[in-house]
Amino acid sequence: MSQLTINGIAYPFETSETLYECVSRHIGRDEIPVLCHDPALEPFGACRICLVEVARSVGEKGRLMASCHTPVAEGLHVSTGSERLMKARKGILELLLSNYPQERLEPTAGERPTPFQRLLQEYGVSHSRYPLGEEPGRPSQPHPYLRFDPAECIHCYRCIRACDEVQGQFVLAMANRGIKSHIIQGLAGDFGEAGCVSCGRCVQTCPTNALHDRYRAKTIKAEHTVPTVCTYCGVGCNLEVKVQQGRVAAISAIEGAAVNNGHSCLKGRYAFEYVHHPDRLTSPLIRRDG
Repeated sequence: MSQLTINGIAYPFETSETLYECVSRHIGRDEIPVLCHDPALEPFGACRICLVEVARSVGEKGRLMASCHTPVAEGLHVSTGSERLMKARKGILELLLSNYPQERLEPTAGERPTPFQRLLQEYGVSHSRYPLGEEPGRPSQPHPYLRFDPAECIHCYRCIRACDEVQGQFVLAMANRGIKSHIIQGLAGDFGEAGCVSCGRCVQTCPTNALHDRYRAKTIKAEHTVPTVCTYCGVGCNLEVKVQQGRVAAISAIEGAAVNNGHSCLKGRYAFEYVHHPDRLTSPLIRRDG
């Protein structure tokens, strides 16, 4: 059986796996931090926060490699938490903060932190030594459900790839290069004109609040959640209903679900306000005397 060593312990691996997938399967998905990676998307290797130290033999100084797209191999010695790695990851987070608004390093009152905010807290990063001072651009044009604020965008490309690879709409793209690069919604800079179908997959995969919806489904502090199956069609998408004060506050698609794997259509994710609408019939109408 083929094996590699992770933090001094030998584990079997499957030849189709990446280092991140192998470590996640044996130790847990939280062992290696990720920002640009989403299990539903093809490996990309943009942010480099998933670096691990890889050596060919015991005692050899390892190379820092992005685990999300590096394939496993026989006899590798992988370290996921060395001092060298911690320093490199902190540096990467500082670079990502170079043009990030200081007032949004922590979650808004009453909301849960985003994956990016959790990483900043975990690694103790609260400022950047590399400020750019570039104008991030203006928030996007109004959309019935989606909101985009370029100030919080860290250029991880997850939203672009989710729209391309999962939904197949090709609404989002990256314009320009280097520090001038920014996300655009079609040539007109408008979600609607670019063909957005409001599936919300870009919002769910975004690791910051650059993309969010009007219900704040990604960060809302629900009193409790209820797993359910969407009733709009026969596909059977798995959804998670977030409840506050006995009312449906937001809905997310369940990551890893066999049917939809974190994806949903517009109706499954956002068409729930009818539940508490005052005109909704809650008992059957009975016709009497014609």
